[in-house]
Amino acid sequence: MPIHPGDMLAGYRVTRLLGRGGMGEVWAATNERTGREVAVKVLLQRAAMKPDLVRRFEREAKITRSIQSPYVCQLISVEQADDGAHLLIFEHLTGESLSDRLKREQYLPLAEVGIILDDVLQGLIAAHAAGVIHRDLKPGNIFVERTGDPNRPERGKILDFGISKIAGKAKEEPTLTAFDATLGSFAYMAPEQIRGAARADERADVYAVGAVAFRALAGRLPFEGSSAAVLVSLKLDRNAPSLEEATGEKWPSGIERFLERALDRRREKRFGSAVEAREAWRSIQPSNITKVKLPPTQPPMRSPPAMGAANLSFSGTGAAFPEDMPTEVDDSPPTMTGDEATSGTGAHRNGGARGTAAGRPRGRKTGGR
Repeated sequence: MPIHPGDMLAGYRVTRLLGRGGMGEVWAATNERTGREVAVKVLLQRAAMKPDLVRRFEREAKITRSIQSPYVCQLISVEQADDGAHLLIFEHLTGESLSDRLKREQYLPLAEVGIILDDVLQGLIAAHAAGVIHRDLKPGNIFVERTGDPNRPERGKILDFGISKIAGKAKEEPTLTAFDATLGSFAYMAPEQIRGAARADERADVYAVGAVAFRALAGRLPFEGSSAAVLVSLKLDRNAPSLEEATGEKWPSGIERFLERALDRRREKRFGSAVEAREAWRSIQPSNITKVKLPPTQPPMRSPPAMGAANLSFSGTGAAFPEDMPTEVDDSPPTMTGDEATSGTGAHRNGGARGTAAGRPRGRKTGGR
């Protein structure tokens, strides 16, 4: 049955909707006994009628509970509502997803991206140590949490282990279902994972980190296509462009080398682990590299975004960003989101089967580069 603010779910008073997807919804709620605010992930009735989705929901709980890291959203408990609905109780996070931030800002300075992805890599190190491969790392599954600590105001956290892989247990792996079949998932997916999910290992997650870094720094993806088929073809047949090719700007060589290795089509050429990738990533952060002097005509560092600012788009028409465009469906699994309720994004289809692996010039942000 539908959930509304004020409803009780396994001892938690529902307050507001945080996110909605094809499998379920995520609600902010308060523990009536302790007053603790949490995020409740609810498997919707139509999804609960499919045994494979129920198993996947339960499997997500088991996997998430096995990973103990401040850089992974923590599962508090597994519950069941009075009507039998399956519930996952997560810690409540205050902030926004990296996807939401990139829609608003389009691209970010290296100093900002550096901290967020360092946190993500630390979360992956913990996941891989627990034998878990995420397999769906993208801006929508990275949350930028506001910590309230002036010395560490933000922290990146990994969300949604719904299609993750447990090393050595191939028979238990979930498949990429219609609920997940968005262009976003393919956009950050390693070539070997596209060929077959069972092929994915730690290096597939490293590839995804490289794709996220590229998107955040360049303001666009290394590969873009109007359909999943075009995108997959580009990723399998071409090498990723450099940041200079994508933006028309000169970038520090250390950043270019990091992305070239992280996004290599041949996984044996990538960083062998998240630990190795994190060390390489840290070595190229602003405190450890020679900054490029900018000409005096460059615009100043951006001001803090105004509340309610309009989303940017590549085309200037208000269309969705490539990583948010669904291929056939627009109902992906819900994840922990920010402070305001959001609804599922609508489908967006471009005319024609166009794809690119090189970009166009755009103005450089000055902060941290």
